[in-house]
Amino acid sequence: MAAEPIQKANRDDGGFRMFTIQLIVLAVLFTTATYAAIYLRTRALLYESLRIQAENHFELVVTARAWNADHNGVWVKKTPGVETNPYLEELGIVAEIETTAGETLTLRNPAIMASEISERLESRMGVTYHLVALDPVNPENLPTEWEREGLVRFAEDPSPVHTIESLPSGRRVYRYMEPLVVESDCVICHAAQDYRIGQIAGATSIGIPVADIERQLAANALTLLLLGGLSIAAAVSSIGWMTSRLGQRTRQANELLERAAITDELTGLLNRRGTLQRLDEEIARFERSDEPLSVVMLDLDLFKAVNDTHGHAVGDSALRHVADAIRAEVRAYDVVGRFGGEEFLIITPYTEIGAAVALAERVRERVSAETVVPISPPVMITVSGGVAQARNGESVDQLVARADFALYKAKETGRDRIEWSPGAPRPSAGRNGDVDS
Repeated sequence: MAAEPIQKANRDDGGFRMFTIQLIVLAVLFTTATYAAIYLRTRALLYESLRIQAENHFELVVTARAWNADHNGVWVKKTPGVETNPYLEELGIVAEIETTAGETLTLRNPAIMASEISERLESRMGVTYHLVALDPVNPENLPTEWEREGLVRFAEDPSPVHTIESLPSGRRVYRYMEPLVVESDCVICHAAQDYRIGQIAGATSIGIPVADIERQLAANALTLLLLGGLSIAAAVSSIGWMTSRLGQRTRQANELLERAAITDELTGLLNRRGTLQRLDEEIARFERSDEPLSVVMLDLDLFKAVNDTHGHAVGDSALRHVADAIRAEVRAYDVVGRFGGEEFLIITPYTEIGAAVALAERVRERVSAETVVPISPPVMITVSGGVAQARNGESVDQLVARADFALYKAKETGRDRIEWSPGAPRPSAGRNGDVDS
């Protein structure tokens, strides 16, 4: 009879040990799966970033070629290192002329301009462009085996192709290729090749070095491996510690998501939601402390025309240009947000309307003084602005509406100017130090 409790205790101990082992196994499997998923997700995002980068480079080339074609090529002064494209003469195109001043000009057609852009990008960033065709005019445009396979595939499926390739030099590159469709401007230069509009005549192949990304992946894998090992060791000694750790990770992930939810991806500024949250906080502080608070609403002038004329890539550059100009002028505790498509809102605590107008003028002058994109002709933009100072008992919507009304007045009275809300205290300094200018 005495052996029965001992046997029961042994069975209980064995069951407990089995339960513990099961928990440990589950913890190990869960931790391994979690960190493997994080690694795989990170890897997927990094390679997705390569694809997006390649697409952007492709759009850059297409946009540059289209601009060149719209102007029937660009004539440049022939200087040392600038050679005439010999293949234009084969196509029956005059590629070199002499001015009355005795200078020699040479024609830069879309293909050679794209090639020269490629050379610069390769020297600066390691990114390569390769214009390819199955039957090219220029032998340098003959495809590699992978490019040839892609060109053949485009005949049935025009979707972009991509891969990671190891070069004979040992370098590894992300290869991306997208077809080039013949447009009306192409037919002019390639009449001898019987190009038809809508036909796929070739492709642009882009190579992006992946050494940095693969180093990041290796470092990330090592970091995740170490973290996984620590997590497993902690799980063996304390399942509770693991739960606490997991909770901490969840909070960190939520914080990242919350930050992402209030951040404008293009400019890195707060988005509309984040800006309104901060403005609500600043109005509450203003009501408590009675310290002055002003806001500046800025809007790009004729922004639709910039997009329509130069493309959305230049439009995005214009928005980033304005965001950088604002950052350069505001104080560390001012709040800046992209309020709408081309609208920006600056929240300036402890600021009377006169100082806010002066700030808006500095931003306006900085924006108009700098070129957005260094192309020819250069793209210049201006902004108009409206300024309002907070009043007691005023809501966020009311303050923003007054600033917006002042902005509307600036637009209506000629653009590239700053106005302030009617009924506000008279600013001490405006454009060029004169509020009436």
